[in-house]
Amino acid sequence: MTAYFVITYDITDPLKYAQYNPGSNHITGSTVAKHGGEIIVASNDVLRLHGAETAMKVIIQFPSREAAQAWDNDADYAKAKAIRLASTKNINAFIVDKL
Repeated sequence: MTAYFVITYDITDPLKYAQYNPGSNHITGSTVAKHGGEIIVASNDVLRLHGAETAMKVIIQFPSREAAQAWDNDADYAKAKAIRLASTKNINAFIVDKL
């Protein structure tokens, strides 16, 4: 069943974050593809309707919950992920199944 990896966060260190985006986009993109995923949304330009605002919103579609989890834990993505984690706060990340 199709699943979505959804994450929102605020950027705390723009210089360090630039090492992730755009600096590691090739790693993120290739590891997402390796697990059958597709980046659907990656933006800070949204129309907020309710709730707390965060800078970045990302939605990645995967063929299954297991594939999404495997990507998040992929050793090839670990270095890029560490940069993202070190340069952000207010992180909300989850995997949801498609209806």
